[in-house]
Amino acid sequence: MTGTIARGTGAPGFDDLADGTVGGLIAARAAAHPDKAALVFEDTEMSYGEVDAAVTDVARGLAAVGGAPGSSVGIFLPNRPEYVLSWLGAARAGLVEVPINTAYKGPFLDHALRSTDVRILVTEATLFELVADLPEPPETLKTVVLLDDSAPRRTLAGVEVRTWSELLAAGDPATELPRVTPDDPVAIMLTSGTTGRSKGVVYPHLMSLVAARECAAQMGTTPDERLYTCLPLFHGAAQVNLSLHGLYAGATVALGRRFSASRFWDEIRAHRVTQFNALGSILPMLLAQPASERDREHDVTKVFAAPAPPQVLHPFEERFGVHIVEGYGLTEIKNVLYNPLNARKVGSIGLPTESSILEIHDESGHRAAPGQAGEIVYRPRLPHIMFSGYHRDPAATLATMQDLWWHTGDLGYTDEDGYFYFIDRKKDALRRRGENISSHEVESVLLAYPGVVAAAAVGTPSELGEDEVLAVLQLKPGQHLDFTELFAHCDVSMPHFMVPRYYRIVDELPVTPTGKVRKNDLRGQGPADAWDAHAAGLKPTRHA
Repeated sequence: MTGTIARGTGAPGFDDLADGTVGGLIAARAAAHPDKAALVFEDTEMSYGEVDAAVTDVARGLAAVGGAPGSSVGIFLPNRPEYVLSWLGAARAGLVEVPINTAYKGPFLDHALRSTDVRILVTEATLFELVADLPEPPETLKTVVLLDDSAPRRTLAGVEVRTWSELLAAGDPATELPRVTPDDPVAIMLTSGTTGRSKGVVYPHLMSLVAARECAAQMGTTPDERLYTCLPLFHGAAQVNLSLHGLYAGATVALGRRFSASRFWDEIRAHRVTQFNALGSILPMLLAQPASERDREHDVTKVFAAPAPPQVLHPFEERFGVHIVEGYGLTEIKNVLYNPLNARKVGSIGLPTESSILEIHDESGHRAAPGQAGEIVYRPRLPHIMFSGYHRDPAATLATMQDLWWHTGDLGYTDEDGYFYFIDRKKDALRRRGENISSHEVESVLLAYPGVVAAAAVGTPSELGEDEVLAVLQLKPGQHLDFTELFAHCDVSMPHFMVPRYYRIVDELPVTPTGKVRKNDLRGQGPADAWDAHAAGLKPTRHA
């Protein structure tokens, strides 16, 4: 397998990717620097040696409670060290991690568990209540591991419930863990579709490692650094692009429980952070905080954030004294473009990484000239460094491939120097506070409300960057609608980040001759004259 693994060419001193597996990387780092701080969370600190030993204990425990190689382990947790140990332990045991958004409930949670064949679920008592609320547990779910040491108030038929302590004690030290290879699946990442329900993106081990290595190389990360993320670990941004990136570099990774604009810089100072990652919406939130004489009292030098438009990037860098790196990637292909540290063009999403080939194609599939808009398309230079396919959906996998290129569905252009620029999404997906949202799923909830006969969910620009969700509705003749009640229906039925902020009623939705809603028309109208939930004092309910 080593012949398929390219040597690292990033920061000085980086070796290659161990045996090409996530578990192998952690073992290699622990062997080289067992006493170095690897993971920090609030008052907890674990060395590389301690992380490696705990990962092996978790791997053996998962195997002992029914985790056969290739089976799925769902992780339904907020940020905490046990999340990292569960993810890495599953990888070492040849199991497949399924990160589950802690905002999921009802049909969204059921789909996440059922569509990915989760056999073992690691969660905590409060979130377990949402699993217990499902009409029936998925047939594949056999074991639930609760981080709480007390017995749960509820049980699930046919499902064994164990505590975290019991999991760690279940493994036999004599158990030989299975051999894992770079092309084996390490995760099924759920990504929102544009015309249907969320799809499971299958990650090979090598894809995660190359993504981590290239992020480290592009950010110039050294082993002496301390990297921080308060983004949720169930997203690739926190799990791969920050945490695994830091572990690859032999640096220290500090986890925040969640983002708080008022406490952010205090946490950065407390952990002596040198680098963090952020969603585009976080930067305006931090800029909106009152200026302080301590704004530059920190050790941070670099920030990865996307998007970071010039009107945000320049004021942020000037105020806080940091350098912002932008980039571009998708769940299926990892980050494939970075704006170089020493040759940045503000406004660009950068140049291709070492392992990536990207072009702009016109509607006929021909390469577009510099400055000409078209679709961003991608090819890998190595095997097993992009997704293996959508889980149990070969038709959807093939639909993304045309003319031997993977089609992103995003529009962009290049300049004369080969730098890429993002224009807009061809897809119907929305992005809000760093979450990808399927308009189809939002519309299905809206259509379930009495009196709604047609619905369209579109994005409208947010003052914090990215999108707010606008729901445009057509009602039955003579039907009246209480927006407050509709908002409550959405809040109960979907994750908080999907709940529309704006609502508008129209006599008829604009459609094409073939009956498809002309969403560009609706986007163009924006939220003018729409009912605004925020103005009415309503905010979606968060569960974690």
